[in-house]
Amino acid sequence: MNKILFVLTVAFFVSCGDTNSQIIEDVNAEKFHQLIEEGEGIIIDVRTSQEFNSGHIIDATNIDYYSEDFLDKLEIVRKDIPIYVYCRSGGRSSSAASKMEKLGFTKVYNLIGGIGTWQSEGYETIKSKEGKISKQPKLTETQLNEILNNNKIVLIDFSTQWCVPCKKMKPIIEEIQKENPNVKILFIDADANKELVKLYQIKGVPVFIVFRNGEESFRKIGLCDKEELTNQL
Repeated sequence: MNKILFVLTVAFFVSCGDTNSQIIEDVNAEKFHQLIEEGEGIIIDVRTSQEFNSGHIIDATNIDYYSEDFLDKLEIVRKDIPIYVYCRSGGRSSSAASKMEKLGFTKVYNLIGGIGTWQSEGYETIKSKEGKISKQPKLTETQLNEILNNNKIVLIDFSTQWCVPCKKMKPIIEEIQKENPNVKILFIDADANKELVKLYQIKGVPVFIVFRNGEESFRKIGLCDKEELTNQL
């Protein structure tokens, strides 16, 4: 009987010890590329902007590991889909993955050897120019409530300037804006409006919320079809 209890206890602690490995997985360049190609997820490059601009994986979002707002930015990255993280050689991305695990991310793939290994295996990278970061206006809760109360239908786009899915969605939202002049479209920068992010429980960007007569009627997180959004207006 004691032997059985001992075996069960060991099995329990071994299974608990495997929890972290189930969340964070170190993979080589071939596997990293395969995962990106096959499924949904967000690619995060944790190098500096200078390193990022010199060459990065296509569709990667740059969040500098050494920046003061690194954790703040991670807080508004979706945690319910896979994250593919990399740096120059694997050190920063490994540390970033550990921080993500603590923040509640459900699955993080860390590229072993970083961008150097990716390039040596012949996988594609692109260069970017240093983009200008425009200062976004801060909106108070009172101002937002006034907009919601004075417009029958309001579509709010919670996004950031560094989020690649946000950038992909912006032209779509602008098209909807042109085609639906009766709808009030509001772009809210999640970085500049942390109080509103907390108030509306924004767990990842982009987030699209439709209000009718001041009441929330629809919410969508992440990439969204134009037709799906338009049908809610």
